[in-house]
Amino acid sequence: MGIDIKKMILDFTNSAEYNNRNRYAHIETLVQIIMKDYIAKQQRPVQINYRNKMTNSIIEYDIYASEGFDNFIGETAIELKLVRNRPTIRNVLMNSLIRFENREIELKNIIFLTIGNEVTNNERSYFGGNSKFNIDFWGIDKFVEICETNEELFVDTYNNLDKYMITGTISKGIVREPKAYKEKRNQYLKQLHKEYHSDNLTLFLGAGASHDAKIATWENLISGLFVSLVNKSLKTNGIHLTDTIEKEVIEGVMTQNGYSPLLQTRFLRQGFEEDFERLVRKILYKEAIPTSKLLEEIGQLCIPLRGKSGIKAIINYNFDDLIEKNLKRLRMKVHSIYSEGEKVEKDELGVYHVHGFLPEHGRTYENLSKSLLVFSEEGYHKLLLDPYNWANMIQLDFLTKSSCLFIGLSMTDPNLRRLLDIAAQKSSDDSCNHYALIKRVKLIKSSTGQKELENFEQVNEELQESFFREVGVNIIWFDDFEEIPDILKAIKG
Repeated sequence: MGIDIKKMILDFTNSAEYNNRNRYAHIETLVQIIMKDYIAKQQRPVQINYRNKMTNSIIEYDIYASEGFDNFIGETAIELKLVRNRPTIRNVLMNSLIRFENREIELKNIIFLTIGNEVTNNERSYFGGNSKFNIDFWGIDKFVEICETNEELFVDTYNNLDKYMITGTISKGIVREPKAYKEKRNQYLKQLHKEYHSDNLTLFLGAGASHDAKIATWENLISGLFVSLVNKSLKTNGIHLTDTIEKEVIEGVMTQNGYSPLLQTRFLRQGFEEDFERLVRKILYKEAIPTSKLLEEIGQLCIPLRGKSGIKAIINYNFDDLIEKNLKRLRMKVHSIYSEGEKVEKDELGVYHVHGFLPEHGRTYENLSKSLLVFSEEGYHKLLLDPYNWANMIQLDFLTKSSCLFIGLSMTDPNLRRLLDIAAQKSSDDSCNHYALIKRVKLIKSSTGQKELENFEQVNEELQESFFREVGVNIIWFDDFEEIPDILKAIKG
């Protein structure tokens, strides 16, 4: 066909349109399709994303040829590495080798296919002489040679990578084992345990972290304020709502507000004038209790081990101060930060309220009502549009310099996903360093469609994991919210 395959691949890997993980996912799809065709034509069995299940863990190979191919005899794994930053290539290879070396697996050969940067002769000698496996290194030129054996397949795959990625993920989900999420969870908890003990873990807390302590949800808060504003006007005209009617009105407004509660917040501040902060606090803490099992376990995780700091910081999307109360009860030094310019001392744990802060008793704090950044449509748009807003800068700093664990967040917030994508752009490799606790979707299974619904659940989980992986987040699935405290205990160990 006369096409320049090497240039096409390099142009794609250098494209500014994708972050490293997006590039990796696309190139991985291309490599897997080409290599599967190449090995299959030699009448040798080949599997992509092969999961080798062992006694206590699972290891996954990008491509696995159980009987080898070409001159490789016996079990052979091909691992793709997209490395755009030359200084990181040694660490990338070392981490991969450790993953293989630490497991009792029957594997004869490992082929590292590196695209973006070539492995030097010194690196070849170092890794080749320090492994129990036969290791070979392929660069882009070797892969181009293989692509040239079937240029038609290369062109079709290259031009339809998005389609093949989706169909590949769905196919992977269909054969996914029902308990695969538990195996992945165990793997991720080990990684989080390591990050925690390396003083490299930051917590991101959402509404779910305070839910069991009965703090008013965002929808409750907005709806309660909205009804209070209307009720205030009704009273001036001699109309009084009973508690029962008011409760019914709030439930009705919440149903309406579910579509876009921010629309109502535009005029709430002006409607209440000087009463605004008092009313927000009243509704926020109306039914709250001091603590919960989850908040207590978060507190325990924050207690540093001897000579360690454990948790670097807490990014809190909630207005309430329940986490501070629980930490102070554990005699920890805490610094609540809700505006620009504040500094955290070395012996303090910083709790950054990036959406605003309204403690139950705020006498010792200044300018609290001004801190409610997202308590209006304009405030939320400010976060979205101002990349240098202090709250955005703080989040981005921890997203790029530490591993982060998201607790009680749906992960659908557009600004958070934007920041995750920026952090992914700054990453020098394709690794996923962040983790989100997300509840699994369980469908009600009928006697006739049980298998089909299970397949849907498995495909859905595979797709969700793929979507989140693009912004550097691993999903830790759980079935019940009561599991989260035990998950946090496992992280501390």
